[in-house]
Amino acid sequence: MAGTDAWLILNAAGLSVMRQNLLLDVFGEAETILGCSDAQLLAVEGITAHHLARLRNACESFDVEAAQAAMQAAGVHLCSRGSAGYPRLLADTDGAPPVLFVQGSLTADDAQAVAVVGTRKCTAYGRQVARRLSSELSRRGFCIVSGLAEGIDAEAHLGAIESGGRTIAVMASGPDITFPGSHRGLREQIAGSGAVVTEYPFGSPPLRERFPERNRVISGLSLGTVVVEAPARSGALITARLAGEQGRGVFAVPGPVDSPASRGCHALIKDGAQLVEVAEDIVEGLGIMLDAVPVRVQRDRPVAELSGEERTIVEALSFEPKHVDAIVGATGIALPAVNAALMLLEMKGLVRRFPGNSYVKIS
Repeated sequence: MAGTDAWLILNAAGLSVMRQNLLLDVFGEAETILGCSDAQLLAVEGITAHHLARLRNACESFDVEAAQAAMQAAGVHLCSRGSAGYPRLLADTDGAPPVLFVQGSLTADDAQAVAVVGTRKCTAYGRQVARRLSSELSRRGFCIVSGLAEGIDAEAHLGAIESGGRTIAVMASGPDITFPGSHRGLREQIAGSGAVVTEYPFGSPPLRERFPERNRVISGLSLGTVVVEAPARSGALITARLAGEQGRGVFAVPGPVDSPASRGCHALIKDGAQLVEVAEDIVEGLGIMLDAVPVRVQRDRPVAELSGEERTIVEALSFEPKHVDAIVGATGIALPAVNAALMLLEMKGLVRRFPGNSYVKIS
């Protein structure tokens, strides 16, 4: 039996990751496990007749050829525990997935990674900070890891992509299911500039219990986890807890003191997470010195390059969306001139337009 075939069968047998790893610790390879006698398998502590039956049933009924065809059609390859391409940081964690289905590519440089996570229902402030931090970290050579979800995750991936950096998305579904479906385009962008990975076989839906499992992979792939925005109950807090248990860095971005969307971050900071205002806080917290010189981005453009009206408008904006009518009221500049200036400021990368003709400042 070919090595990849054996890994596919082991993955499809329905054994927990813990029990798969028990067997791998004893026998080393999936192919060896499947070739063992019943007595050899049952001699492993924690393996029962029930688990043996699952393995034997998978050997007899799993359609390996169909799985291989599905992988080829989806542009997905399998990366197994112990192989040269398996992420080193993830391999060092307890409960590392025996296999990863990978769309795109994983490289050795991805070991210099930071997870950027947070709530799906984020504020404009959270969106801006997530994209800015991810962009700045990417320009310093970090791979950005997140979960392909709406909100903070999406902004983290986009920040890396827009900066020409690498990003990895970890899914809680099989390789053939993109969740949310609206992120199919984003997924393809990520695969083109990094990788989309999952431990779940084809056909696996994004069940609720799979998201905490997915989160351990996000933190396990990363040197540290940054929670940008999270309410008191958020999956991002699980990722932060797992990062701490894995011996990785835990960081959190503070928000407005009265913002429910930041209560989880404030709790993390109270519990000892490192407070983050800029990317350098993360770099220093990880104790990593980079040789690469950060690239200046457009928001560092000297104020002198702005016209008087542009400068006035930028000063009137904040990280919360402000409608164009409110900008007119705050600046006293006529609406046509405000619209023209906002268009130029957006082209310069200094403001961002939101639905409803509202704008925020990009710090």
